[in-house]
Parts: sequence; C-alpha cells; structure tokens
Amino acid sequence: MNKKSCLAAILAMTLLVACKKDKNNEPSGSKETKISTIELASVASAAVYGSDITFKVKFDELAVEDKAVDQYGILFIAWISDVSNKTPVNGNATIILFPGAPAKGTVIEKKETLTYEQFNDANYRAFARLKDGTYIYGEVKYFGKS
Repeated sequence: MNKKSCLAAILAMTLLVACKKDKNNEPSGSKETKISTIELASVASAAVYGSDITFKVKFDELAVEDKAVDQYGILFIAWISDVSNKTPVNGNATIILFPGAPAKGTVIEKKETLTYEQFNDANYRAFARLKDGTYIYGEVKYFGKS
C-alpha cells in the first residue's frame, strides 16, 4: 500500500469512529432526557392521619449540557374532583423535590409522610427541569385512599 492509500484508510476509520451510532441508531450525545412516573408505594402512617408514601421516578434517558437535569421530583394536585385543571404541571401543582443526581435506568425513591388532607384523590407525575429552563414530564398517575 502506498502512503496516500494508507492515509485515506486511516482517515476513513477515524471518521467512522467519530460518527459512531448507538443502538437506537442515533448519533452519540444526541439523546433527549426522558423521565417516567413509577407507581408509588403507600402505607398508613403511625405519625399522622395519612400515609407514608414512597414516590418513585426513573430516567430512561439523560441528556447533557443545556439539556441536562437541573432538578427533578414529583408534581401533584390533590382533591382533583374539586378542581378543573387536573394535570400537574409546573405552576399549578405541589412539588416534591428529590435529592441527588439523576441516574439513567435506576428507580429513584423519595419517602414523604403526608396527611390525607395533603395527598388524597390526587394526580401525580414525575418531572425534570432542564438547565435550559424547560420542563419534561412523566405520565400522570392517580392516588386515592381506599
């Protein structure tokens, strides 16, 4: 092989590695953050007339840079039968922030003790605020005292 052919082969291999795609056939680093709401766990509280609730979220994908997660947790609206806007979003819902850094593929939990006045007949969902100020949301789930 001559020098030009060798350099061309090396350049081609370098470009292939630089353009490597992940298993979803997307260029590396182009992922959008995706969050899921996981069904909560609830037991009657011994401390208050209410529940010890374990809220759960899971990050299916995590982006970087300005799309990285700034804060995350659960948003909820209690007593949804008494309100017209039943979908929790930033600005109309109670926020429960989770501590620590998000981790992809791991269920992250936060335990709270809430009275039935605070949290019953409630819609809740996971949220994440990204560094660029946008919010992303998981699916809405429902909790009611049985």
